[in-house]
Amino acid sequence: MITQKLIDKYLPKYSFNEYHETIINNSIDNVYEKARNFDLSKSNLIRWLFKIRGLPTKRMHLQDFISDIGFTTIEENSPIENLIGFWARYKIEPITSPYDFINDTTSARVKVVWNFYLEELNSNQVRLSTETRILCMTPSAKVTFGLYWMIIKPFSGVIRNKMLQIIKQDLKKDPENG
Repeated sequence: MITQKLIDKYLPKYSFNEYHETIINNSIDNVYEKARNFDLSKSNLIRWLFKIRGLPTKRMHLQDFISDIGFTTIEENSPIENLIGFWARYKIEPITSPYDFINDTTSARVKVVWNFYLEELNSNQVRLSTETRILCMTPSAKVTFGLYWMIIKPFSGVIRNKMLQIIKQDLKKDPENG
């Protein structure tokens, strides 16, 4: 049975997106657990890019980091997908509920979702992907965010690829523990 991806459920239409993937030789359960809470500080480049952007770098395990910057884990479908997101009018605000995120078209200027999605290729090989989608709720938000996205997208891509590398390297070093 094929189930709908969470990212498609929460943001099927979007103004901007970015996608990256890697293949990891490990079980889907181990990869999922590692992808849920890996250590971003294992990349000096990520830490440096976060500092330049003014993001917190004190707590760099994924769950702590997303909490510190105001993101929300919207929904999980273990061991297939973990969906993180936020919405903003003028600044990042907590998502009040998954239902509100899908149905509210007035509170936010932008809605953003970011996932880690796993596809089991065989018993010991997984395609791990990460996608970011941004929906701009008004034409002016699309213009403003579009200018911002032109500047930030290349750096965002570097960060996403580094994240995938960290997860893959961690599982190569300790293949039994996700």
